[in-house]
Amino acid sequence: MKRRVIALTGQIGSGKSQVARILRDMGYKTVDCDAIAREVSDDPTVVERVSRLLGEQYVADGKLNRKLIRERVFADGELLEKYQNIFFGKIRERLLQIVSQATEPLFVEIPVFDAFDFDWEEIWLVRCDRDRSIQRVQARDNVSADSVRSVLSRQKYPAPTRVIQNDGTLSQLEQAVRKTLRASSLQRD
Repeated sequence: MKRRVIALTGQIGSGKSQVARILRDMGYKTVDCDAIAREVSDDPTVVERVSRLLGEQYVADGKLNRKLIRERVFADGELLEKYQNIFFGKIRERLLQIVSQATEPLFVEIPVFDAFDFDWEEIWLVRCDRDRSIQRVQARDNVSADSVRSVLSRQKYPAPTRVIQNDGTLSQLEQAVRKTLRASSLQRD
C-alpha cells in the first residue's frame, strides 16, 4: 500500500508551521523536519563531520550552532551542497523511518525542500508576501533582514500540487487549509 506523504513547504517565514498546527488540530499527523534537524544537531557523527567541514567555531557544547551555520552555508552554494549531504542525509534517513511506520496520511513540514529527494504524493506550498516573510523571521529569530534575504535567495521549490496563500488572518488561513484538503480528497467528515 502506498503511503500518502504530503510535503508542506514554503519560504522561510511563510507560515508552514502554522499550517501544520492547523492540520494537527484537525486530527492529521504531521512531522516537522526542523524537529528532526534539532535531533540530528546532537548526533555526534553529524557534529564531527560538520565541524570538519566548517570549523570548530560552528559547534558549541557538542551541538551544532544552526543559526551560525545557516548564515554561513546559505551564502556559499558549494558549501551549502556539502553541508546538505551531511546534515540533510541524516534527516532523510530519520524521515524514512517515520514514514515506514505511518498508517494514515502524513504531512511533512520541510523548510529546505531541495535538501533531499523524496517520493511525495503531493507538494503543498505555503506562500506569503516576501516583505511579510522577512519581518516574521526577523521578529522570530532576531536576525537581520539581509540574513533572511540570503536564505530566501537560496530556497527553491518545484511546481507545487497545491498552494496556500498566507497573507491574511488566522481564520482565513484555516479556511484556505480546509479548501486545500477538500481539493486533495483528504478532507475528513
